[in-house]
Amino acid sequence: MNDARREVRVAIAVPVKIFLDPNSVNFQHACTYDVSMVGARLQGGTGIQQVGQEVWIQRQNKRAKYRVNWIGKPGTPEAGQVGVDLLEPENIIWEGELKAKIIQGSK
Repeated sequence: MNDARREVRVAIAVPVKIFLDPNSVNFQHACTYDVSMVGARLQGGTGIQQVGQEVWIQRQNKRAKYRVNWIGKPGTPEAGQVGVDLLEPENIIWEGELKAKIIQGSK
């Protein structure tokens, strides 16, 4: 896991969909573990195979492109988790109350 974070993350569970192909209707269910404006740690996403892989995460009707930064190793506390970084800074999917919590958490 990468602890050199650019922003404070807020622990919050939000259901999301992970698309491995932006043009596909097939997705995987996942849940956030913590988020920042530019990244997230997710629980789930079993189709994610490698660091550097690009995925599309959808929350409600908003979708953004992310890059996998790390994958939790089996047998560790991070098993089943993945860390992702936002590749489209103009397309933040964490808005409303979540955005307010992130801003408050970073002060």
